[in-house]
Amino acid sequence: MKKIFFALLAVIFMLTSCEQKKVGSFKVDNFSNGKAGEMLLVMDDKYFSEDQEQEVIKCFEQAQPAINQIEPMFDVLHFQAADFTSKFVRHRNIVHFDFSPKYNNNIISFERNAWSNPQVYIKIAGNDVDSCLNLFRTHVDTILELLYDNDLKRVQYAFNRELEPTIKKTLKEMFDISLAVPMHYFIANRTDDFLWLRFRTTKNDRFIMVYRMPAYELTEANVIAMRDTITKRHIPGAVKGAYPIITQKFGFPIVNPTQIGSKKGLEMRGLWESVGDHMGGPFYSLTYLTADKQYCITVDGFVYAPQENKRDYLREVEAIVKSVK
Repeated sequence: MKKIFFALLAVIFMLTSCEQKKVGSFKVDNFSNGKAGEMLLVMDDKYFSEDQEQEVIKCFEQAQPAINQIEPMFDVLHFQAADFTSKFVRHRNIVHFDFSPKYNNNIISFERNAWSNPQVYIKIAGNDVDSCLNLFRTHVDTILELLYDNDLKRVQYAFNRELEPTIKKTLKEMFDISLAVPMHYFIANRTDDFLWLRFRTTKNDRFIMVYRMPAYELTEANVIAMRDTITKRHIPGAVKGAYPIITQKFGFPIVNPTQIGSKKGLEMRGLWESVGDHMGGPFYSLTYLTADKQYCITVDGFVYAPQENKRDYLREVEAIVKSVK
């Protein structure tokens, strides 16, 4: 998704703190709940019509970008205001339409870790239904980005608790980076400048690649060409002579400049397909120039799950990629 840098007069970011045990930046005793890809919508049908509610729900249930089947970006749990009790305030992602005649104006606020951690709580408060909906429409891209990033934080937290020590050491020695790679991944292949990590089950595979190339201009064409060269050389297909490449059709891949921590470069999301076979799936990658400007490093995650939904698997590898430090 396109990164949005915003300065909103009506937006309030509040960071709360608690005196609790922490792992990294997360409070162990106050960890948020909710399934992967799930968000909680509080929107009272006493004030909002069914059509208005469905408009909002459809924004959250729009298709996850760049996977080869239709899956919703979020699974929505819709609550009435009276049902939004203390039992549910610890959910990881909450969007709350708080409508009341008592309000003098209409405002949207964004709060982190209000009741749990990591948590994003977005409240649209007001005394006019149309104004509340317009606030939502105006800031919907920001809302989706915040909820999506918070979903990735959940995965990163879980993985950081059980890092695979051999992989951790190898990444540091080869590329001077760290990634939140959990215990169930293993090293499938490595050379001086290439590392392939793999997680296999009976139904699916998840992969992480890290590779280093002499510095080159970070353009879409160059990044695609480099990835296709690497996968042809190092990632064997299921049949002899087959290998994965990036699908360049249907508007894919989607390439945008990005910055993750100190790593400034290009992010790319899209689909891969297999030359000489019928395999394929989604991927996400980050390519950046090293601080000494001598090399470009790519961290890439991709998924093969032919009989399953892929959204949560893709977010898993994307969370690993975006954990790079």
